[in-house]
Amino acid sequence: MSDSFDLLKSLSEAHGVSGYEDAVRQLVADRLSPLAAETHVDALGSLILRFPSESPDAPVLLLDAHLDEIGLVISYIEPNGFLRFTTVGGWDERVLPAHAVDVRTEDGKVLRGVIGTPPPHILKQEERNKPFQVENLFIDVGARSADEVAAMGIRVGDSAVPSYPFAQLNDDAVMGKALDNRAGCTVLVRLLEDLFGGNNQPNLPVNVVALFSTFEETGGRGAQAASYAIDPDIAMVFEGTVAADCPGVPAARNPSKQGKGPAITLMDRTAHLPRSLVRFIEGLAVMADIPCQLKTPIFGGTNAARIHMVRAGVPTAVVSVPCRYIHGPHSILRLSDLEHTIALGREFVLGAADYLHHPA
Repeated sequence: MSDSFDLLKSLSEAHGVSGYEDAVRQLVADRLSPLAAETHVDALGSLILRFPSESPDAPVLLLDAHLDEIGLVISYIEPNGFLRFTTVGGWDERVLPAHAVDVRTEDGKVLRGVIGTPPPHILKQEERNKPFQVENLFIDVGARSADEVAAMGIRVGDSAVPSYPFAQLNDDAVMGKALDNRAGCTVLVRLLEDLFGGNNQPNLPVNVVALFSTFEETGGRGAQAASYAIDPDIAMVFEGTVAADCPGVPAARNPSKQGKGPAITLMDRTAHLPRSLVRFIEGLAVMADIPCQLKTPIFGGTNAARIHMVRAGVPTAVVSVPCRYIHGPHSILRLSDLEHTIALGREFVLGAADYLHHPA
């Protein structure tokens, strides 16, 4: 698991808010471009890598993982040096106050700050019991004026993310920011390295196109544009999904459990995926002795919402690593779940053409 750990750590710690994915994209491109027959960055910033089959007329298999994370964007600079911000993506605004953040300037410099809040000593009792509204929050980078902020290189439009190091909690569990979706990116990078990184590369019955997409957290626009250009015959999306197997959450509201392997999506709020494809993937897992689970109930959405409706329609699957506390400053996943997701992805690449020949 050491390769996956090191890769996940570097991707988790990289700064990549929706629309600001360049640092994460570069990490992926540096590892995979030497293996691909073609590497391309499209107009919306998504990274596309092609691994062609030697078989004539082989179908196109699209493998997607989104690069971006939820974050903050500086929206106004107060005369006394405090930074107002807006959220990007689906934050739970209750968890924002008092967290340390990294503000990344346009030239790539990273400056640390904190989301400031009034201390409890000066709050009225009724104020203590109310969550803060985003419009009342601000980032304190230690500046005393707007001129000092400007001298630091911070401008309106710069992005910010939680500022905490990646950590190993035990031999299986790790904690870091942006595991949605640096977990999916890690799965896809490791899968491609496994398939195409050796001297004896397999002649696959599919043309593999890897898409590391932008803007998923703000509507999936990157995947929509790229998949239209790629025109796939079949697709799989790799994600980090909600694991709520923790105190206070009824089992019926828990989408996935840690330690049970990858979670396969049957449907969510944005897509209803082919039941036959879900069953096919479950069968691959059984044959390869890979633990897996169905993601329940019908929460969330992924790039499958965009990909499966491209052109005349694309049979699309979603396989996810269960992650606790996503869309917050820290998440936790199990490396064993991540490794099992890589293994299931490999079985799907090897078997996708069989599904297309016998989809029902």
